[in-house]
Amino acid sequence: MSRDIQDLHPVTAQKALKVIAICEAKGVDILVYNTLRTLEEQAKFYRQGRSWSVIRVKCLNLRNAGYGYLADIIERVGPQMGTKKLTNAAPGESWHNLAYAFDGVPLIGKNPAWSYKGNEELWETYGNVCKEVGLTWGGDWNFKDYPHAQEHSETNPLNVYGPEALRKLLEERGLL
Repeated sequence: MSRDIQDLHPVTAQKALKVIAICEAKGVDILVYNTLRTLEEQAKFYRQGRSWSVIRVKCLNLRNAGYGYLADIIERVGPQMGTKKLTNAAPGESWHNLAYAFDGVPLIGKNPAWSYKGNEELWETYGNVCKEVGLTWGGDWNFKDYPHAQEHSETNPLNVYGPEALRKLLEERGLL
């Protein structure tokens, strides 16, 4: 999992740097702690907290839709420890996998303000600046993901790219 803004798509990287600069001008320091996430890392996050029967259905659905190469990754990473679900996005279903998303957190001094509660003003500043530069902010979603900012309004890349187009894009970027 990368923290390097330069691992983002150039347009997204430029927007991330703008978010940091504008927030800083407003008195809010932002730490970008997650940029590009490999498909394998995404698969490990997705598998955590899910039963084999749920994983099997997901893999079958991906294969039936033509994304068998993503199902193979989910199976290959094997079972993951932990009972808490970390993400609803399987490999290929997150803009992190295509370098079009990043996660940031406001800082209080040098400490991340992980909790929204009690730090609403900091988080809202971050979210408003993300939107100001043309990003979609996860804090506006029903399932709140306050750190998340992405280039696209569509939440799932599989709704944008067909199986072969996504495969080609992932291969061109050395991600598959």
